[in-house]
Amino acid sequence: MNVTDDALIEELSNRFAQSRKAFSDLSVVNRKLLEMNERLERSESLKSNFLSNIRNEIINPLNAIMGLAAQLAQLGAGNDEITSLSALIGAEANQLDFQLRNIFMAAELEAGEVSPHCAKVHISELLRDLVESFLHNATKKNVTLILLESKDDDGGIVAVDSEKMRIIVSNLLANAIEFSRDGGAVEVSYSILGDGSLRFYVQDHGIGIAEKDQQRIFDRFVQLDSGTTRAHLGHGLGLSISKALVDLLQGSISLISTPGDGTLFTVTIPPCSILDDEDSFLEAGNLFLFDDMREA
Repeated sequence: MNVTDDALIEELSNRFAQSRKAFSDLSVVNRKLLEMNERLERSESLKSNFLSNIRNEIINPLNAIMGLAAQLAQLGAGNDEITSLSALIGAEANQLDFQLRNIFMAAELEAGEVSPHCAKVHISELLRDLVESFLHNATKKNVTLILLESKDDDGGIVAVDSEKMRIIVSNLLANAIEFSRDGGAVEVSYSILGDGSLRFYVQDHGIGIAEKDQQRIFDRFVQLDSGTTRAHLGHGLGLSISKALVDLLQGSISLISTPGDGTLFTVTIPPCSILDDEDSFLEAGNLFLFDDMREA
C-alpha cells in the first residue's frame, strides 16, 4: 500500500500529539502523587507529634500522682488509714500507668516509631522495682512474688534498653499473676551470659498453656480465655507487645508449659552498644549520664 507524504506527515503529527497529551497526563498524575505523598508525610509527622505529646501529658501526671502517694504515705506514717489509702492510690495509679504504656507502645510499634535506646542498667534493682510495683496486684490474687537474686560478680550491670525491658517484664509478670492459682507463687530470676547477654525467667505455677496455643498467645488481641464469661482480665496486647519488643532488641522469647502445672517464660536479650562519647547508667528506671571529663 502506497502512503503519500502528506498522509505520513499527518499520521506522525497525530502520534506526536497523542504522545504530548500522554506525557502531560503523566505529569499531572506524578504531581498529584507528589502532593499526596507530602500530605501523607505531614499526616505521619502530626500523628507522631500527637502520640508523643499525649503520652507525656498523661504519663507525667501519673508519675506525679505516684510520687505524691509515696509522700503521703511517709507523712501519714503511724496512721493506718492514711497509709492504706496512699498505698491504694499508688497501686491503682501504677496499674493505670502500666496499661497506658502498653497502649502507647502498641501504637508506636504500629507506626514503626520504636527504636532501641541503650544504657547500663543495674538489672537486680530494675527487677526489684518492678516486683514491688506488682505487689498490690499479687496480693489481690493471693499470689506471692519471689525475686531470686543472682550471684553475678559484676552486680548485675548490663547494657540494655531499660524502658523496653520494663515493658517486657511487666507484661510477663502481669500475665503470670493473672493466671496463677489462689495461694500460688511467681518467681522472677535472671542470669548474665558470658557474652554479656541478659537472660531472665518468669515462672508461675498456674493453669498452664496447651501446646497448640503456645504460639498463638503472642498474636495481638488473642486471649485464650474469651467471651462474656471469661475468668481472666486483659486486652490481649501484653504478650504481643513483649514479643515485638524482644524481636526489636534482636533477642528471643520462649516458653515451657504444661496445662495444670504452670508456665516458664525465658527471655534472652543481647547487649546493645552505648555511644563512645558518653557513659550512662540507669538504676530502677532513672537515667544518669556522665560526660567524659578530661583535663586540658
